[in-house]
Amino acid sequence: MYRFAHLADCHLGAHRYTELKRLELESFERAIKRSIDSKVDFILISGDLFHSNIPNMEVVKGVAKILRGLKEAKIPVYVCYGSHDYSPTRTSMIDVLESAGLLKRVDKIRREEKGYTLDFTADPVTGAKLTGISARRMSMEIEQFRYLDRGPLEAEEGFKIFLFHSAITEFKPAYLSEMESIPLNLFPQGFDYYAGGHLHERIEKYEEDYGLIVYPGPLFGSYATDLEANANGKQRGFYIIEFDDTIQSTNFMPLDFVKYAYFEYDVTGKGSQEAMDDIISKLQVCDVEDKLVMVKILGELSSGKTADIDPLRIRNLLMEMGALHVNINRHGLKRRERRRIRVRFDQDASKIEKILFKENRENLDVLRECDVDVAKELLDVLKRDRKPNERRIDYEDGMFRDALRVLSLDKSLGDLL
Repeated sequence: MYRFAHLADCHLGAHRYTELKRLELESFERAIKRSIDSKVDFILISGDLFHSNIPNMEVVKGVAKILRGLKEAKIPVYVCYGSHDYSPTRTSMIDVLESAGLLKRVDKIRREEKGYTLDFTADPVTGAKLTGISARRMSMEIEQFRYLDRGPLEAEEGFKIFLFHSAITEFKPAYLSEMESIPLNLFPQGFDYYAGGHLHERIEKYEEDYGLIVYPGPLFGSYATDLEANANGKQRGFYIIEFDDTIQSTNFMPLDFVKYAYFEYDVTGKGSQEAMDDIISKLQVCDVEDKLVMVKILGELSSGKTADIDPLRIRNLLMEMGALHVNINRHGLKRRERRRIRVRFDQDASKIEKILFKENRENLDVLRECDVDVAKELLDVLKRDRKPNERRIDYEDGMFRDALRVLSLDKSLGDLL
């Protein structure tokens, strides 16, 4: 009986915060260690080992050290490009690591008269035959799938694995319906295992005429949406597959070493200050120590500005409470939509201004019925043009004093002016 591990979407180097960078590398390190402990014969990485084709060198250093350990243990690593690994104009770090003998690409493809041709790479210990198609930006690999000479691939005998980093149309979750994808009928049939990547979801399906198709999903997560899903209970990890002439067992290996806390707050019906105070009050009783905290704030404020929901204050509070890292999602937060006001423009400007102030009172938190005349008078003050030969400082000072007079503040502030 033989074993192999299947990883995908490691996205090493995706995060810029120190704690997240540590966790993403640790997830890769733990997956490799568990693979070694499980005595796998080889490891598959079906795309996006790195988040960039030329990642930060500190990240590369950490990855190279881990891969060197695999080489010393005589466990080969077979890969294909992911959409983040690939560059049409520059050498990828994947190629550099392959040149150093730390991994091997199995996606070498040639264009010939009858279409695209793939060769197999045979694993020396197990005899498994591997090939695949790499990702390109914007799913440009679909041309290679469409014109792939599938006949020789399907006729090949033995235990066969196909690596790819593309969404399969029939397997896409509903929320990814607009994502570019490859129809299943463009894949070669008759492989024992289709090692997928790109979809950040765990999918395991057996398809008649094809074989077992598996997406392990990311090891940790490269985007805030991934981490939010983790905090809501989604498991991340990789697969270990046992096989001889055929697949004997599939085992998902969860990586659950990171602790999460998830906090969601709907501001609908509340003013910005009330909502902010309530958020702080509720967060103060949360258990966040040594946890990666995901905060999601959504809904429509009844008054105030979205900027009043202060992410810095929230983050500082949670970090003081012992959180490892805090991510705040305010994309669903909005202020109440302003009501459109229609006026007839056959009226004089002064009358239009008064109508606008009166009709717009509900959009202004402080404007009462009795304030409309004050607002109109203040506007008249602010519209006053500078007189000929009037010094700028005198013009601004006069406008300031007139504004205070309109607001009935001139007497109370008289001693300060």
